[in-house]
Amino acid sequence: MLLKFYHQSYQELLVKLLELQKRVIAEDTDMIAIKTIYEQVQTIFQKRILRVSLDELDCSAIPLVRSAQTEIYKNLRLLGTELLFLTSSRQRKTTKKRLEKVQEKVKDLIGYCQAIIKQLEQ
Repeated sequence: MLLKFYHQSYQELLVKLLELQKRVIAEDTDMIAIKTIYEQVQTIFQKRILRVSLDELDCSAIPLVRSAQTEIYKNLRLLGTELLFLTSSRQRKTTKKRLEKVQEKVKDLIGYCQAIIKQLEQ
């Protein structure tokens, strides 16, 4: 039951990350929507995923999940910093570079999330 909850939480996180990715690559960048979705991603990760102890899971993939979870935590913090820089950028060239960095971080987060989901399904 706990494994199912954990799997669903990562599925929900993945859906929000994909939504964030769509917003970031959209022609018309809506910073309010991007920040809102980022906050939702943070909430899902911190309140639903990190609250579950990995030791409670009956899963052989715990070392991989723990490693990926650490990377997600780190990359979410870096993404938050990149979003702050993006918000404060004034020149078009700088904004474009910041958007590329944000896209890169979101892509990395999606990859980690997909890897965890794949491991939990095995």
